[in-house]
Amino acid sequence: MELHAWLARSILRELIDKAHITADDIALLRHEAAGHSSKVIAACLKTEAKTIDGRFQRVSAKLGAPNRRAAVRLARLYGLL
Repeated sequence: MELHAWLARSILRELIDKAHITADDIALLRHEAAGHSSKVIAACLKTEAKTIDGRFQRVSAKLGAPNRRAAVRLARLYGLL
């Protein structure tokens, strides 16, 4: 069991390091996981919806996901959320 926990932590660290996932990326994914739209997220972060959409494209690319919903699923799978 300890080996499994160690391996899971190791994979998570490697993912974060290689993909360069930041705390802001994780916060963005948490908003999406909560079901917030780009407009709502933009209002919270005091920016524009198209900026949020662009950020989601970059985060999705970092995780190798085709879209923001898949990025959230992968983030959950990898233990980021």
